[in-house]
Amino acid sequence: MKPEITVIVPVYNVERYLDQCLDSLQRQTYPNLQVLIVNDGSTDRSPQIAWQRVQQRPDRFCLLQKPNGGLSDARNFAIPYATGEWIGFLDSDDYADPDYYEKMAEQMAKGMDVVVSDIEYFYEDGRQPWRMQGLNPHAFSSVQRQAFLSPMFAWNKLYRASLFTEQGFRYPTGTWYEDIPVTMPIFALSSHIGYQKEALIHYRQRPGSIMSETASQRLKEIFPVMRQVRDQFHQMGIEQKYAQELEYLHIEHLRLYGMFRFLRSPLSRELYAMSQQVMREHYPHWHRNPYLRQLSWKNRVFLRTMNAATLPLYRRLIR
Repeated sequence: MKPEITVIVPVYNVERYLDQCLDSLQRQTYPNLQVLIVNDGSTDRSPQIAWQRVQQRPDRFCLLQKPNGGLSDARNFAIPYATGEWIGFLDSDDYADPDYYEKMAEQMAKGMDVVVSDIEYFYEDGRQPWRMQGLNPHAFSSVQRQAFLSPMFAWNKLYRASLFTEQGFRYPTGTWYEDIPVTMPIFALSSHIGYQKEALIHYRQRPGSIMSETASQRLKEIFPVMRQVRDQFHQMGIEQKYAQELEYLHIEHLRLYGMFRFLRSPLSRELYAMSQQVMREHYPHWHRNPYLRQLSWKNRVFLRTMNAATLPLYRRLIR
């Protein structure tokens, strides 16, 4: 029999999207699939929708109930109930093509510790979807370095369950950006990282999601999360080995793509000042990072010209 895959689906007030997510898991061609639906204290019809799915397919779906604690808490709550040799996560407003886990399993069966896949971003307002590569396409001296410069999402990956059940990885609770301090050390410990080069998992872009939020004070939570990653790499004794990759992670989240999000926020000046402080203290020569050469010319120009004086201009352009 093929190794079992456990997919953990945290659910909180997503009645509009949950059926599509669970339909995609019910249609998976991979036969040995356990789906743990975690109702995280929903107040809408999400628990009833999930329970109907359990009644239809008790061989595949299991419903776990808990008080509301957030995305990380729901993932962590389900891990002890996972029986699979491999573990994946799927957010309840996203969905996967029917052969997604079949193809991920094919890569895992080659002896991988973790497999990543490409992602399709799709929009509720009808804008053209686009594809993000799950593994950085440039040449690197090791697969770990390649992975460090790739998307940090938890859910476009399939992991050896022992990373969670034996090595004890858990997602930090009470914070945004929770994927980063788990994905980074997992990549560091994984000598075999596979790649499924198709965008068979679909990432919904919608108003009201955490990623669309720009006014919240919680945007500042990226700074303690990045400090946690620095501390992890120090404790693991690899901060010097992967110094350039760690520096680039900070560039990406504090000066580049993260800054695009900051610029749409009424807190943009404060967030910019906080990012400046971190980079000056820990990475004062970040402009020399060799990975900047891989960026598009537009992003390189942005990094060279973004400063306190040009911030108002870029705020207008980004908006």
